[in-house]
Amino acid sequence: MKPKTKKPVQKSRLPVSVTLQEGKTTIRQLNGRRVVRFGEVKGKTIASLELFTSDGDSRAFIIRFQDRTALHLGISPGFTVHAEHYKNQGLYDPLVLKRWPAIKSE
Repeated sequence: MKPKTKKPVQKSRLPVSVTLQEGKTTIRQLNGRRVVRFGEVKGKTIASLELFTSDGDSRAFIIRFQDRTALHLGISPGFTVHAEHYKNQGLYDPLVLKRWPAIKSE
């Protein structure tokens, strides 16, 4: 059986993407979505990840690294986090290793 070959996408049919650089941070915008890649932490080994919520105005993800630095991601009120740990097996076929129950803001 012959393997299927994908037809190349015509360049005129590709969505328009905007990429910005701020230091080592890359911001990509595409059709109402935004992807922010924090290049400053590339290659660092994570020691722990914390999700902090409180009755007040504090909500954050804190990623602590083994070199005793941290990345703090403050979050505005009214959110739900759906956490999954997965392994990439291809573009649209992740293997979910673990799912946690939804975490809602306080």
